[in-house]
Amino acid sequence: MRNIIRFVVTLFVLVSCGKQVITPLEPADEFERAMSFFENRKYNDAALAFQRIIFYHPSSEHVDDAQFWLARSYFERKEYDQAIIEFEYLMRSFSTSPFLEQAYLYRAKAYLSKAPRFYKDQTETKKAIDLLDEFLTRFPNSQYTNEVRVLILSARNRLAKKEVENGKLYLRLNETNAALLYFEYVIETYPETDVSSEAKYHAASIYEKKGESEEALSLYKELLEEPTWKEKAAKKIEEIEENK
Repeated sequence: MRNIIRFVVTLFVLVSCGKQVITPLEPADEFERAMSFFENRKYNDAALAFQRIIFYHPSSEHVDDAQFWLARSYFERKEYDQAIIEFEYLMRSFSTSPFLEQAYLYRAKAYLSKAPRFYKDQTETKKAIDLLDEFLTRFPNSQYTNEVRVLILSARNRLAKKEVENGKLYLRLNETNAALLYFEYVIETYPETDVSSEAKYHAASIYEKKGESEEALSLYKELLEEPTWKEKAAKKIEEIEENK
């Protein structure tokens, strides 16, 4: 019923806009045409062609493939909410599909892609991380494992960046204790991210200003192996040791 309603609405819109409705082909030919559209980045035409397979040939061997590529068409059009709906429909309705693994992956990618920049609410980024973690659990031997881990790191870096920026805001407000809480949170929670180095530097600076030189030195020394921060850290270490 869902597919019928969706397709009828699509046809109605096309007719209303004065566009010609293409006569359906046999399943294999329709799928070949749809894939040709997709490969040539004609994602609107591809989506309609995949919908025709789902509507006219629901018992075809191509229907689960069409469902996946329909979702991919929406994904490539950056219509991420609709892509998520289509990927999840494939998961529910075609649990033995050879595209099931990719559907789980692209659903997570869709959440990550539609998440806003780091300075806004990161609920969708967190959702993406949860789904990527689920992917690793569900498909432990996947060929996409490395890609998923890179995506998780990227998402965690985004979350860490938000916390660091919050800390820097408190620094500008001269609320150093509050700022330190944010920097320490990043150091403890996101140690593998690029942003953790920045958090260490700012935390060390706060410790230095508070006269807690040993805590500052410890963090500065950890930054000596970081290309971006090693020169600044080395200079700070030298200044602290000279003032002892």
